[in-house]
Amino acid sequence: LEDRLQGLDAGADDYLVKPFHMSELLARMRAVMRRRNGASDNNLTNGVLTLHMDTKTAEMNGKDFTLTKREFALLNALLARPGAILSRRALEDRIYGAGEEPESNAVEYLIHSLRKKLGADAIRNVRGLGWMVASRDAASSG
Repeated sequence: LEDRLQGLDAGADDYLVKPFHMSELLARMRAVMRRRNGASDNNLTNGVLTLHMDTKTAEMNGKDFTLTKREFALLNALLARPGAILSRRALEDRIYGAGEEPESNAVEYLIHSLRKKLGADAIRNVRGLGWMVASRDAASSG
């Protein structure tokens, strides 16, 4: 406890005690990024597509979309780093918990499902590398 208090008083934004789950670390990193970017709400967005963390829904072009747990996890991973290409493995790590073994085409199925809901351009495939959502600048101009 004393180490944690000293770290926080010395200027740390957060403190994570071992052992920890990777999803908790990633959630804490997103929270720090939101604070640094001045985001007052808990939503992720690239300017066109918004993921509402409190309702687990997406919004695009003024329309709201209900998401499954795994669709939400996939969009969360992509919108946490708009413009970055995430590989199948990176997405599987974010979507599935420890001990869960995804089917071989699970990520493709989820992306197909999301494109059907949101539109074909919502998630872009970068052949041989993975998938991405447009960065804030690209989404705003395109």
